[in-house]
Amino acid sequence: MHLDWQRNLSNTDRIIRSIIGLFLVGLVLTKVLTGVWAVLAVIFALSQFIEAFFAY
Repeated sequence: MHLDWQRNLSNTDRIIRSIIGLFLVGLVLTKVLTGVWAVLAVIFALSQFIEAFFAY
């Protein structure tokens, strides 16, 4: 099995990842998600921001 790690050059992909990250952070800040789910949401949101920033 060969994995292809090409960069996502689309700005649309970067915008979608940023929106997902902002949505998850918003859910945590408004306390819709709490506890373990909040921690997982923040971790996932950070990964989305990093991927959007580096375009991967």
